[in-house]
Amino acid sequence: MLHAAHILCLGSSTSAAGTQAAHLARRTGATLHVMPRPSGRAGAGPTGAGPGSGAEAAVPAHVVETHPRSVTAVLQYVGDADIDLVVADTPLDRGPVPPLATDLTRALTRRLDRPVFVVERQDDPDVVQRLLVPTDLSAPALRAFRHAVALARLYDAAIDVLHVIESVPYVALTPTDRLSLGATTLSERRGRRRLRAFLQEGEAAGVQVQSHIMRGAAADQISRFANQGDVDLMVLSAHGSDAEEGPLGPVGARVLGRVTRPLFLVRASGPSLLGPPDDAA
Repeated sequence: MLHAAHILCLGSSTSAAGTQAAHLARRTGATLHVMPRPSGRAGAGPTGAGPGSGAEAAVPAHVVETHPRSVTAVLQYVGDADIDLVVADTPLDRGPVPPLATDLTRALTRRLDRPVFVVERQDDPDVVQRLLVPTDLSAPALRAFRHAVALARLYDAAIDVLHVIESVPYVALTPTDRLSLGATTLSERRGRRRLRAFLQEGEAAGVQVQSHIMRGAAADQISRFANQGDVDLMVLSAHGSDAEEGPLGPVGARVLGRVTRPLFLVRASGPSLLGPPDDAA
């Protein structure tokens, strides 16, 4: 189950980010905080009407008159208001672009310690029907998968889990090498065995999960799968440690420079949307 008490929307209440943020706030019972762009319409005041009408209007909203391109102001507000999730959107004046196409979203992914949801310009949150979770089978990647399961339950969506086996040249044909050169490689068998744990966890939560194993360069295969497949949302773990690449790591940074799909970025540590440990398990 996805848990959030406070969700911050970086955009107007009528933007794609506003629609998705209101949808998530309504489903999780969270308070929605709206930080309009300079061109967006602000609310009637500090406690103006919430986004949309009808069911959307029932979402409690607090409209914040702060310039969203001021990263320092956003980070300060996230901490002061104890925000659990930040929702932003891609530029309105361009075609399909990578989720980190703006300085603001790039800065947020590097400096925030909580999930960031970058959406496209769709008006209907229910179009999210297929989630992609690239995984290196690490503990942070498992955390991202568990968030994907919670999102899939919320959107009634299915999950594709993708694991890429990097191609490695062989210098000598040891017995292990010969085993790896067989019809099914040793690394592939290990990957499938560990992916079964992902499948079982998704099935236990009542979510349809399909696993995929591909060979080649991880960034290339993930980008190709995301852009060519019928993917509505990519759920990615940020657990890089390289100072130059930042929290995304080298593979994540390359992927997010190429894909043009909405992104839900999960931090390797820090606040979680999974609720108590027992619920996350």
